[in-house]
Amino acid sequence: MSAKTVSYFTAKWNNTVNYSSGVATKTIRLKVTYTWTPQGGTKQTKVINSVRANEANEALPIEVKYISDPSTITFNGSTLSKSNTLSYPCGAAQKTVSIPAVATDPGAPVTYYFFYPNGWTGPASSNVPSVTVNTHVNQGGTIKVEAKRNDSNNFRTKISITITRPVPTKPVINSPDILLCSPKTITANASNATSYNWTSSGGITANSPGNTNSAQITGVSDGTVMVSATSSVCAMTSANSNPINVKRSAPLPASLSVTANGGGSPDFMCNGAGIMLSAYTAEPGTQFGMWTSSDPGNTILNSNGGTAYFNSYVNNCYGIDITVSNCFGSVQKGITICVDNCAKGTPIYKVFPNPAKDQVKIQFDDDVAREALPQVIKLFSEATGKEVRSIQGAEEFGSGSYQEDNTITLSVGDLPRGTYYLRLTSRDGNADNVRVVLE
Repeated sequence: MSAKTVSYFTAKWNNTVNYSSGVATKTIRLKVTYTWTPQGGTKQTKVINSVRANEANEALPIEVKYISDPSTITFNGSTLSKSNTLSYPCGAAQKTVSIPAVATDPGAPVTYYFFYPNGWTGPASSNVPSVTVNTHVNQGGTIKVEAKRNDSNNFRTKISITITRPVPTKPVINSPDILLCSPKTITANASNATSYNWTSSGGITANSPGNTNSAQITGVSDGTVMVSATSSVCAMTSANSNPINVKRSAPLPASLSVTANGGGSPDFMCNGAGIMLSAYTAEPGTQFGMWTSSDPGNTILNSNGGTAYFNSYVNNCYGIDITVSNCFGSVQKGITICVDNCAKGTPIYKVFPNPAKDQVKIQFDDDVAREALPQVIKLFSEATGKEVRSIQGAEEFGSGSYQEDNTITLSVGDLPRGTYYLRLTSRDGNADNVRVVLE
């Protein structure tokens, strides 16, 4: 340490032992340096070292009131180092808390201060490093011991550990939501439980003779079931489990949703585009049944359980229903899908007759510009997927017959009876499809 302009300073030593083989390990000595320049002379320097009170030319020994850090805490026969954790069984009892006696240098009497978890009682201080405490029946927390030399002011060394208690945990019911067609037994799990407390709501009853972790579920209407866990040793009951829903009624249409292509509600489709429909409900035990269309002749509807493929080549609005059921009954969920042309610049036309026998006619509006008319018109068989007719629009639109009534005629009398698709392709590649039945 050094100082230039003050006559005092403060020094601080670490809390370590004072002597080694009888020799002080901490000392202090003051060195004063005088510098001056005589008039007309050169700069002069003189160093003076402090001496002890007895004039001995040596440093002054400093005695620090040392106290060692507690190394371990022993509780209920278990010895733990600083900041460790011990699980201690529930129950109120008298137990001993102790630490090894701390060392002092120079030797001095020591007072030990004890701090306990909430609900525990025991001496606040002692002149020996061991006390008897009264534990709480289920409370855990921190045990801390501080040691202080009686000849010092406030400095203390300390150690602490954490005590946990095996209280019952919040149970988990080992079952999803239930469709209760008949009585059903369910179970729950919780740690440190000696009994379980089953509760129910609505028209559901949970019966558990002996308050075990299993219960038989019966009922007359929808409701819920939940359970808490009790430890008789800890005299403590956990929070209730998350409830599970128990259903004893037919499916609710409001709980059923239908989406298109994994997205939102299906209400519109471009002519011939085709969409995948998916039905979903969170209600337990629901079975997906038949999908139906309000106009089977002009729609394609292929289904498998909760999914269906829908398509139509005839512009219209169609009602689509799915039937769902469980052991209490069945209901229908209905949606409406409207089909219309989406291609830009597609001319307005009608196809007739449909069903047809010998001819299929395509009639366009009077005000359709020539460049907006389809470039190619083809007819495909639904059964084989093969092209069976093809005409070039430019040739037909320039003919005299088209000029009379804006109509193109396809002869189909020689084709097998069945379903066909008429495809009108514009100059920019957009296609429009119409379903045609030959009978």
